[in-house]
Amino acid sequence: MKDATVHRLNALDALDAEYTAAVNAAVEEDRDDLIQQLVADYPVAVQQLMTGDAA
Repeated sequence: MKDATVHRLNALDALDAEYTAAVNAAVEEDRDDLIQQLVADYPVAVQQLMTGDAA
């Protein structure tokens, strides 16, 4: 695998872990509003990561 691909996969793993932890915390706090926001933001964050676009 190319270095850039490995880097993106590692970054995707980190992003997934970050969002999973945030959603789990929001569930524990019964924060449906935050869960909805995280769910809406996740695909955008993945796209930005994959295309190299800054937020």
